[in-house]
Amino acid sequence: MPMDGARLVRDRLSLVQNTLAIAITAFSIGQIFLHHSIDYSSNQSTHHTAHLRVPTVKFDALMLPPTIDGSERLLLENAMKKRPVWDDNIDPEIEEKRCRRYFTYINDTKLNTNYKARKRRRVFLGSLIADDSWHALGALAMETYGIYTAVAFVESNRTQTGTPRELRFVKGTDEHNILTGSNLFGPNTPVLIEHFSYEGEIDGGGLIREHMQRHMILNMWKKAGMTPDDIGVLTDADETPTRDFLRAVQMCDMPQFDPEKQDCHTAKVIVASLVFEGSPECMTTTRKWMHPDMILGKCIEGIGDDEFKLNDTQRQRKFAWRKKQYTLKLGNYSGWPKEKKCEWSNVPLQL
Repeated sequence: MPMDGARLVRDRLSLVQNTLAIAITAFSIGQIFLHHSIDYSSNQSTHHTAHLRVPTVKFDALMLPPTIDGSERLLLENAMKKRPVWDDNIDPEIEEKRCRRYFTYINDTKLNTNYKARKRRRVFLGSLIADDSWHALGALAMETYGIYTAVAFVESNRTQTGTPRELRFVKGTDEHNILTGSNLFGPNTPVLIEHFSYEGEIDGGGLIREHMQRHMILNMWKKAGMTPDDIGVLTDADETPTRDFLRAVQMCDMPQFDPEKQDCHTAKVIVASLVFEGSPECMTTTRKWMHPDMILGKCIEGIGDDEFKLNDTQRQRKFAWRKKQYTLKLGNYSGWPKEKKCEWSNVPLQL
């Protein structure tokens, strides 16, 4: 029996778990992208500037410009096609097997996840975005197609070091239209874009500008109609959970996502990740990465409450990073899987 079109696209192009189901990884500083790298100190990118003469492709009312060519174009042409969400129906047998593949830690105690019959939890993606290639963005969209209730991106007019940069995803541009009007993240997944600008002096060092930029995601969460029972994935555009793990988050019994049990003092679910540079065939063997982060909506909406505020003497730096004595978990990640020893099916964030 021939495969249907949606499954053929999935098997050939989506970065799913049983292949090297890995989207693009990077560090907040010294980033590494599939297609190009960004030097934040000079605000220059190695993104190619020479383009072949490629015909314009039309997806309904959206035009894919000829300046997007090569493998980026091939990826986007397939990512933008209207198609059903192939794994939308809930199969209890599949979900039960999926839940058994994953586990969580709470204060160094390992907890297995179990399937619990329920409606799928709603999941929101909130991310920063800058000069990420269409390889990165297209791979993110293909891997998560139809899962997110809403996707929100925040772009800044300056890099994290304060260097001015030209806004890329301005309303009316091809880049903005592709993200927001092309079916990229799913047939019912709206994409929101906001811009962050702060021209004052930054006091605090580190990644304070990034923290300020991410703060805008809170309002976008509310604008998207998310609720305390929903889950937020907070990330960068070149990071993603695997599709399989996102489905597990929607269906498996995880205490971190139980509004009755979660007190928001250890709100983040930090997921062990895999890292590659340039290609899934170039997997790093010594580097660990503990992002993206997932947070229950109840805790997202509690950000800024007096109960969780610390003064400057309780932080490592002004506005950032609690001192160890003011945390419930002391940052011991020794029990997390090592990249070169782990089982692929047990690593939820393959980045």
